Amino acid sequence: MPSHWEVTLAGPAGGAIPLTAPQAVVSGWLDDQRPRRTAAPSPGRSGHEDQARKWACGPFRTHPDPAGQSVALQVRLLDEGLASRLIAATTPGTAVRLGAHHYEVAETARLIGRASWPELRRWSGERAWQIRFVTPACFRRGNRTSPWPAPESVARGLADRWRRLDPDTAPASPGPGSGPVWVSDVDGRSEACTLTRNTRRDGRWRLDDAVVSGFTGRIRYVCDAGPDEDAAWFGALLAFAVFAGVGSHTTYGFGVIIPEPTWQPPTTAPVR
Repeated sequence: MPSHWEVTLAGPAGGAIPLTAPQAVVSGWLDDQRPRRTAAPSPGRSGHEDQARKWACGPFRTHPDPAGQSVALQVRLLDEGLASRLIAATTPGTAVRLGAHHYEVAETARLIGRASWPELRRWSGERAWQIRFVTPACFRRGNRTSPWPAPESVARGLADRWRRLDPDTAPASPGPGSGPVWVSDVDGRSEACTLTRNTRRDGRWRLDDAVVSGFTGRIRYVCDAGPDEDAAWFGALLAFAVFAGVGSHTTYGFGVIIPEPTWQPPTTAPVR
């Protein structure tokens, strides 16, 4: 069952916190750092090298006060078994480093919301969705990354991740080429970010910097033709994306989205 949590941290005032700073902290709270001998997913455990990570994080909000500032760190779990780990790791007083600044946990992780896998599949009847990309979203294929959130790229990544996490409820992955969903409006830009990753080479871990471009802003997706199943399928994937994030590097805070209201188009689907 995917869930959304918030961890309140207290620390010094001033200074920007990099978008990717919480990744190492949350990974330390939730991941098994040693690789498993089997590729099979284990409930309640998140492997550091798993292909489908069971959590995402970001963004965070800062709140200045006379004694310093508090930071609300957002953590989204895609396996309910990780909740006990998160709660145990966020004991008040626990030290946390974000960028160049040192904080401590002020309040144990607090549940914000959750949804079961079947609830994510429940179709609202919508055939148009306006999505605000709060943090940059980038899409990777091989060694290439793109900031363009094409419907088929968004859907393919989400469907593949859902299938690895809960195959019994996962929607089918889209086929090659463009599908029934199209982009009707765009209001956004490409944003370049430096991503520092801990990668494994020749049996050793090392830090590598990479510059990636991600989309921030608003996009309106429409599925105004075809059977209801097409719209229900895409709507389910976007509901999952609220927890999982969109695109690559979601454990680094990339791809955080917020659905926004939008007008619904007249459907050209055949009347049954």
